[in-house]
Amino acid sequence: MRTFLKDKTLIFNEFRDEVFSHYPQAVIEEAVARLLVEIKGIKKIPYDTITTTLLGVLSKTETYNVMTTLMELQKKVKHDSELLASMKDPAYNVHRTIAMSICGLYGSGAISLFGFMDCKFRFFFPTKRPKSFISKGICAIVASTASVIISENVKEDYTERNLALLAARGVALDDMVEILDTLQRPYNPDMERSLCEEHVLAVLRKQQTFHALQLAIKIDTAVEAGEFNPQYNHIVGQDEGLFGVDESIATAVPLMYGTIALTNFGYLDKEKIGIIKELDSDHSEGKCNTFIDDMVCGIVAAACGRLAHNNVPTYSKPLK
Repeated sequence: MRTFLKDKTLIFNEFRDEVFSHYPQAVIEEAVARLLVEIKGIKKIPYDTITTTLLGVLSKTETYNVMTTLMELQKKVKHDSELLASMKDPAYNVHRTIAMSICGLYGSGAISLFGFMDCKFRFFFPTKRPKSFISKGICAIVASTASVIISENVKEDYTERNLALLAARGVALDDMVEILDTLQRPYNPDMERSLCEEHVLAVLRKQQTFHALQLAIKIDTAVEAGEFNPQYNHIVGQDEGLFGVDESIATAVPLMYGTIALTNFGYLDKEKIGIIKELDSDHSEGKCNTFIDDMVCGIVAAACGRLAHNNVPTYSKPLK
């Protein structure tokens, strides 16, 4: 079966045209500029930078999927009295939940900006309806665009530091490449293994990956050294089933690469493939791998999402 990804250029051009038919490009760009002033006091961002960044956000498969869903629901609500009645409830939040999937690609900063945009919607778009499905998607697009522009100031490559942190806990680059290859091979049997390495390294370049990985290792090693109170040391050291903070920190990485990455994180967390299983089962000499095993899940899952978004697979379903 042919996937839409093979017609990506044409379909994404049509998609952008539809978005701009609801909210003209110039109006969205002006909202990005105003948000940068309101939040960061940034007044001299060239509009060509805003344009390039906005089009980059709109070129993401996740943005396409989310916005298409929101725009189709906007059409449906006009003829669905039950859905319309639900949307009029002040507590209605499903449209926000859907829209925020776009922000997840750009980290917690974009999510914070989305909240600001949502609360002050009329300030940015005085003639638009704040409670529509599309309006929430536009908030997410503006917030994500602004977040990318703000984060562009951080251009440092964190690859070597991340590899050093992982190596200190017994994890090599090839360990992660092997898991990614295992996950992606059924979709693309002729894929070069080097492609897997390329995408793992791309995830390791990120500052957000470094921050999450550093914190995860700090907690594991502190538990090994008995630095926390005895109850907390026991809970983390034993990796008790209802303790979920390790997953919470680790998901910060796959969240940058969309829901596909998050789904793969859940799979890896349960299946414990390769080095992940070794870390999870190693409790020798007071070793605590409660956080690091989930971080490896997160890094590989993120690379999996990145690879999937940037390459057309041979098969849309895994080859048995």
